[in-house]
Order: sequence, then structure tokens, then C-alpha cells
Amino acid sequence: MPTLIITHPGGAHFDEFMAISLVLGHFSGEDFRIERRDPSEAELNNPDIWVIDIGQRHQPHLRNFDHHQDLSVGCSFTLIADHLNLTEKMKRLYWWDFQDRLDRFGPYQMARELKAENIHPVFSPFEAWFLTLFEDSPLLIQQVMKLFGQAMIAEAEQLEARLAFWETCETRRVRGKVVLIGLTEDTSGLQEFRDRMPEPATIAITFDTRGEGWKLYRFNDSPDVNFTRIATHPLITFAHKGGFIAKTDERIPLEQLLDIAAGAVIAVS
Repeated sequence: MPTLIITHPGGAHFDEFMAISLVLGHFSGEDFRIERRDPSEAELNNPDIWVIDIGQRHQPHLRNFDHHQDLSVGCSFTLIADHLNLTEKMKRLYWWDFQDRLDRFGPYQMARELKAENIHPVFSPFEAWFLTLFEDSPLLIQQVMKLFGQAMIAEAEQLEARLAFWETCETRRVRGKVVLIGLTEDTSGLQEFRDRMPEPATIAITFDTRGEGWKLYRFNDSPDVNFTRIATHPLITFAHKGGFIAKTDERIPLEQLLDIAAGAVIAVS
């Protein structure tokens, strides 16, 4: 018999959708049945039934994972991640803390924290549409939810590995700016690692994914670096007009590349 998961009726949200997806993805070999309704007292006291984002109780030993009774408690997908020992991996995902706080405190509080007038324009129409499918028929998309949960867990594990890789990479200075050098085409986790650096890098140098050369990239649209300044250098074969990226066709010696990159630095510190 499939294991029962109960979540709240009415409008669906990313919180319970993500929480249930993590359960389905983590226990991918097990069968589940999702019902969107209020739980009974007997169901809340049954450790064989998952009650998620409803019930006014956070009792992991009974598989009750609600947070609405206490604003200081993380949203339901964070409670599930804690229960499944996934938090240390999952919290590195760039959206994790934002989605948690968005669910608990709402879009206006998050807009104030981000110093934006509002954040409604960034809402995803695809997410809104897909959540209506979950509202109408959890069974219809249950397999997709499992795949989504598996993908998010895999992404977190991959990010953990990539952060460990970037930790081993060399850093240099070019006219006072920190340059992070990764001898790889795979730049996943690069931004996340940079944001965790004690002194964040301004420039990244990696292998180009489209050829045999180097790629130079400026972080966070730094006003101190503009690669159009080196666009006419004979060894630079491409420099984006926006100034944020440049490339070479050949993997020239790194010291030579650093000398060229120095020409892109506007402000010296």
C-alpha cells in the first residue's frame, strides 16, 4: 500500500511542492499517495503518514512538518530537508534561503530586504501554472515531482563537489584585483564560491567551452573591469560589447593572459 502524504487544500505553493518533491526524490524506490486535504487527529498521530505544511505541528518523529504555528520555524521544505539530513547540501543552492523567507514573510518583506520596490515581476508564470496542476491533480504530476526532487538533490550534491573544486584553485592579483583561475570548462558553482571568498574575486579565468582557448569573466558586473578595453589585442578573439566577457582562440601561457587582463582593469586598488 502506498505511503500517504497529506498537504493542505486550496492554493498550492512552492513550499509544500518542494517539500513533497524532496520526500519523493529521496525515497525514490517507494510508492506514495498525495492527498490535499485537512488531516485528522488520528493521522497527525500516525508516524506512517506524512503531514506536510498543515496541521500546526512540527513533530519529525510523527512525520508532521508544519511551520505556520511559529514564524521562527523554517518553512516546510527546510523542515523536510532537516529530517532527511539534506540541509547542509541543499542550503548552498542560491534560491534556498530566499524561498524559505519568501514563504514565511511574504513578497513585500522580501522586497524591502532586497531594496526593491516589489518582486512580483520576477515571479515565474511557469511555476504558477505548474502549481495549478498540483492543485488539480497531484497524481497527474507525482512522477515529475519525484524527478524534480531527485534533480534538486543531485544539483546540491554537484554544487558541494564543485565548491570543493574551486577551493583548490589558484588566485592571483592583477592591478589589485583578485583573479580566480580554474583549469576547467565547468563553471558550475563558480558564483557561489566567489560569494563565499573572504576577499571576493573580481575576475575569473577558465577554459572556454566553445574552443581551445581561455575565457575571462568579470563578476557581478564590476565597474572596475571592462573587457572591451582589450578587444583590439591581437590575442583576444572576442570581447562582448557589454564588457563582461572576453576570449582567446588559443590557450596562451597564463602569465601572458594575466598581463593582457590587466589592461581591462579600470580602477586600481
